[in-house]
Amino acid sequence: MSALNAFDGQQIQAIVILWILLGGLVGVLAGAVSGMLIGGKNLGDYKLAAMMGGMYAAMPVIPGVVLGTIILVLI
Repeated sequence: MSALNAFDGQQIQAIVILWILLGGLVGVLAGAVSGMLIGGKNLGDYKLAAMMGGMYAAMPVIPGVVLGTIILVLI
């Protein structure tokens, strides 16, 4: 029995897409802020540090959200 039985297929797809986009956006923002705070001083360029942090922080977020959604469907 799935935790998402109350929804139909289109609603589930919309929820999955929404969570992937929201998770990616939060990951990019958090990576940019932490990159600025941690690496900006060392690099001397806060914009470069924010860009690098935002780019690399989104990498683990997307598979994590997808895996969490798959687990939620299987519960």
